[in-house]
Amino acid sequence: MANEKVQARIEPAPRPAAAPEPEPAPRPDAQAVAAAPSEVTVREEAPQPGAWTRLSTWFATTFPHSRNAVLGGICGLVVALLLFSVGLLKTLVIALLVTIGVACGQYADGDPKLVNLVRELMKRR
Repeated sequence: MANEKVQARIEPAPRPAAAPEPEPAPRPDAQAVAAAPSEVTVREEAPQPGAWTRLSTWFATTFPHSRNAVLGGICGLVVALLLFSVGLLKTLVIALLVTIGVACGQYADGDPKLVNLVRELMKRR
């Protein structure tokens, strides 16, 4: 038995037969138009919430009492990945540029909290 060679052959699995696609059910609007062509009703669909709204809603329901802790953890993960991938100096430059971008955005919105903080720090010296 020790001298016998085992031969195995791997064959691809047979593909399942494709089921015929069912015909789509007629829409209620099409039936209404076919029944009474003189009466055309136009339905306005409710606007879908944007990606930011959906993400914010999911975040609030998933982490109801620890939103800041989770955001801090995500920020820490991003900083750690940047430190390991691009290095300390480049990570500090990225952080500085992001801070400048946030300050410019706040200034454009009319609520320059970061600019006021820098001004207060400069006055104390």
